[in-house]
Amino acid sequence: MDLLNQIVDKLNKEELRKFRLLSEYGDHTAERKDLILLDYMRSSGEKFEEDKAIKKLSYTDASKNRYYQLKNRLIENIGDSLVLLNTHKDQVYEIHQYLQLSHIYRSRHLLKVAHSYLRKAEKCAIATESYEMLDVIYSEYIRLSSDMPEINPDDYILRREQNADIVADLREMDNALAALSYRLRRSQNFGSVDQNLMKKLQAKVKAVSSRTTSNFGKNLEARIYNALSKIFLQQHNYEALEKLAIETYQKFEKEKWFDRDNHELKLQMLTYAANSLFKNKKHKESLTYAEKLGKEIEAFNKMLYDKYYFFYSSLLVYNYSHLQPSKALSVLDALDADMKKRRNNAYDFYVYLNRVTLLYDLGRYKEALKNLVRLYISDGFRSADAAFRLKIEVSELIITFESGDRENLTHRLKQVSKNAAELAGEKTLHRDLKILALLTEMNHSPDYRRDTHILRKADMLFTSKNTLDKEDSEIIKYNIWLAKRFHRTNSKS
Repeated sequence: MDLLNQIVDKLNKEELRKFRLLSEYGDHTAERKDLILLDYMRSSGEKFEEDKAIKKLSYTDASKNRYYQLKNRLIENIGDSLVLLNTHKDQVYEIHQYLQLSHIYRSRHLLKVAHSYLRKAEKCAIATESYEMLDVIYSEYIRLSSDMPEINPDDYILRREQNADIVADLREMDNALAALSYRLRRSQNFGSVDQNLMKKLQAKVKAVSSRTTSNFGKNLEARIYNALSKIFLQQHNYEALEKLAIETYQKFEKEKWFDRDNHELKLQMLTYAANSLFKNKKHKESLTYAEKLGKEIEAFNKMLYDKYYFFYSSLLVYNYSHLQPSKALSVLDALDADMKKRRNNAYDFYVYLNRVTLLYDLGRYKEALKNLVRLYISDGFRSADAAFRLKIEVSELIITFESGDRENLTHRLKQVSKNAAELAGEKTLHRDLKILALLTEMNHSPDYRRDTHILRKADMLFTSKNTLDKEDSEIIKYNIWLAKRFHRTNSKS
C-alpha cells in the first residue's frame, strides 16, 4: 500500500463523514474526482489497482500527472480534516492549536488575544506534563514580552531554565531507552554497548524519579514505568517486573489516571503483571490479572481487542497448562477458531507449537505428532532460524520416543542429527545437542536405565546449571523429561 491507501484504510466512519461534509461544502453538483477515488480505495481495499483507478477517473497516459496531483491533494485535504476533527479530542493537539492561534493573533498585533492563547497553552502543557512543549511556550512568552511591557521576561526565563533541567533528564532517558530498544530488536545478543546503555538508562531513571513527585503526574510515571519495565524484561528480573507492573497499575487506578487516551498502557500493565506472575509460578494470581485483561480489551468499543486478544489467550494457555492442561487445550482451540474466522494465519505456528506441548503433557503422543506435521508446513516454521527449528525437532524426537515408535525414531534421529551437524559450534544449542546425542544412545541401547555410560550423561544434563532464558527456550522441558525417564525426584523445572 502507498501512503494514500494506508491513510484511507484507517479512516473511521466519523472521520469519513466529516471529510465528506467539508469536501461537499459549496457546489453540490460538481463531480468530485477526489471522492470517487476515495470510494474506490475504500471498496477495493488491498485489491486496489492504480491502473483501474486512473481509468475510472477518465485520465489518460497523457494526463497521468493530474491523477498524481489529485492523490497529493486528497492526502492534504484528509490531513486538514483530521486535524480539525481531532483538535479537541486530545490535550496535546490543543496545545499546538493554541500556539498556532497565538502566532496568528500576534501577527495581527492583537497582543492580548495572543497572550490569552499562550496562557491556555501553558495550562494545558502543565496538565499533560508536556515539558518539551512548555519550553516552546516559555520562549514565546519571552518574545511577546518585547511587545507587552506588562509581561516580565525574568519570570519566564526562570521557568524555562527550571523546565530545561527536566527536559534534559527526560531527553537523556528517552535517548537511552530508544537506542537500547532498537539494538535489542535487531539482535538477540546483549553486548558491552547494551550494558553501558542499560547502566545509563538506570542512572537516568533514578535521577528523574528522585525529583519531588509533586512536580510530576501520570505521564512521567508512565515514562519511568516504560523505562524500568524494559530494563527488568531484558534482565529477566520477573520479581521486580511483577512488583513494578502491579504497583504502577494500582496507583493509576487509585488516582483515576486511566482513560481512553492511555488505555493501551493499562492493557500493557495488565499483560506484564500477568506474565511476570506466571514466570514467578503464581498461576492463580496470574489468571486473576489475565481475566482483568480479558474484560479491559472489551472497553472503548473494543478499540484494542484485536491487538490484545492474543496476549489474553496466551496467558490463559500458559497458566492452565500448569493447572489444568485440558482447559488450556480448549482455550487454544478457541483461539485457533477465532483466527481462522478472521482468516488470520499469523498465529498458526504459535497454535500448533503449543498444542503439541499440551498434547504431550496429556500423554496424547500420536495427536501431538500429527500437529507437528502441520507445524512443519506452516509459514512460521519455514521462516524460523535453524537453531529454533532444531529445538522443535529435538522435541519431536522426545515425543516419538515416548510414543514407542522406534522405527520412525531411528529414521528421524538420522535426519535430525545430519541437520544438527551444521550447528555443532552454536554455544546456545549445547544442551539441545547433548539431548539429541543422549536420545540416539538411548534408542540403540537394549536397557538404557542400566547403561552406566548413558546414566552418567543423563546425570550431567540433569544437574547442569542453566540460565532462565535457556530454560525458557526449551519447548519440552528437558529436566522434567529426564526426571521421568530416569526416575529423578528433584527436578529443577
